[in-house]
Amino acid sequence: MGDVPMTAALAEKPTPTPPPSAVPSSRRKQRASRRLPCKLGPYTLFERIGYGGMANVYLARQKTELGAYRLCVIKEVLPELAHDTRMAEMLAEEARITSLFRHTNVALVHDLGRDGDSLYLAMEYVEGYDLRELLRRAAAAKVPFPVAYSLLLVGDVLRGLDYAHRMKDERGAPLGIVHRDVSPSNVLVSFEGTVKLCDFGIARAGAPGGVETALQGKAGYMSPEQARGEALGASSDVFAVGIILWELLAGRRLYKARQGESLLDASRRAEIPELPSRGLPEEQELFGIVRRALAQDKDERYPTAAAMLRDLEVYAAKTRMLASSIQFGAWLTQHFGKEVLSERRARQRAIEAIERGPVAVITPIGKRARPANGNAAKTNTNHTPTPPTQRVVPRPEEKAPAPESGVRQARSEGPAERERRLAKKRRRALKSQGEGKAPMKVAPREASEGGYAGAILLLAAAMVAGLVMLQLTAGG
Repeated sequence: MGDVPMTAALAEKPTPTPPPSAVPSSRRKQRASRRLPCKLGPYTLFERIGYGGMANVYLARQKTELGAYRLCVIKEVLPELAHDTRMAEMLAEEARITSLFRHTNVALVHDLGRDGDSLYLAMEYVEGYDLRELLRRAAAAKVPFPVAYSLLLVGDVLRGLDYAHRMKDERGAPLGIVHRDVSPSNVLVSFEGTVKLCDFGIARAGAPGGVETALQGKAGYMSPEQARGEALGASSDVFAVGIILWELLAGRRLYKARQGESLLDASRRAEIPELPSRGLPEEQELFGIVRRALAQDKDERYPTAAAMLRDLEVYAAKTRMLASSIQFGAWLTQHFGKEVLSERRARQRAIEAIERGPVAVITPIGKRARPANGNAAKTNTNHTPTPPTQRVVPRPEEKAPAPESGVRQARSEGPAERERRLAKKRRRALKSQGEGKAPMKVAPREASEGGYAGAILLLAAAMVAGLVMLQLTAGG
């Protein structure tokens, strides 16, 4: 697959290599995982696709009531947190909130369940990567992330947020939902080019935000008011989206903790460096959008996700940096999708084979198969087991006794035996013609039903025919 055609402005301008993941893969602490494949409630887990500080994330299959299968994502809470009341409340809140959502850019939640000591959430499966993993792979492969795709991705995140912010209850009252954890790990990107926002586990619908609630989330993507533990509104999520866009354009992480301070302290300061020039068309207009999204003063910031989205769409249309989901998906598949898709399909086929069970049950030679009811078969003391290497020759069928007339009746034969017998007679007839002998007539099976008597008559007829041919030859 060749490169996807782009606008002239995008093709000519270089794009930065995206920032790597927050923690290099070589330094990440590997968490314990289930031995796969395994069952968890009605789901069959067969691949771990991610993990975090609170849960392992698996790819799973579920069999529906009609016998069909569907893929889904299972977020299983870590064992040490599975009985934590606050964790259970967070998952229940996520399931409650997202059960109301029906939007292209928001991932759906199917189920919340408990299996023994395990607490899990079943979600919609998006075949691709989260943005954190996608950027890590792009940085490792030194693949620049085109600016047009960055604008498309951020625009889809803003659409999902705007939908969530405007949600109302059954009476038409605003729910006041704030995501509070907008970050690359919660932005799912599929190989079809679709972008979905997930993990509303710490979102709050109509609940006051205290210090403990506000500090939940990732410090590297917090607004300054969230890092200080203040009350949050929709503009806090807009600030987090501004950080993602800043990092996509700069090719590095925004917040850097000074010596002796934490990343949370850097979020409280919210010092935003100027973006480096990339020679993009109308570059200062784009940088102005980023600066407004990252304004420390909430009154100077975009008040809603929809307001920021409008400015981005105007800029993209003016500079012809418009990209479609189809183009984005083709680019993702070309650079990152082929290997992972083939591996994932192979695992899925293996799981299907395991669920179907063995194609046959093999009984070793020389051993008697156990009855289906599980009772042992009665042992024949006079029976000598057949050695595995001994060839078993079937017993020849007994010949039927001759009738009183003295002529033995021909045994019945099947169609296959009849064809073999007639073919053999035809070969003999052809051989006789080659040696100059009189041709042998091959009569159909119905003419030879008389057994040996019929065969003698046929032989006599053949001899008469041969004598006639000899006389004719001598007379000529």
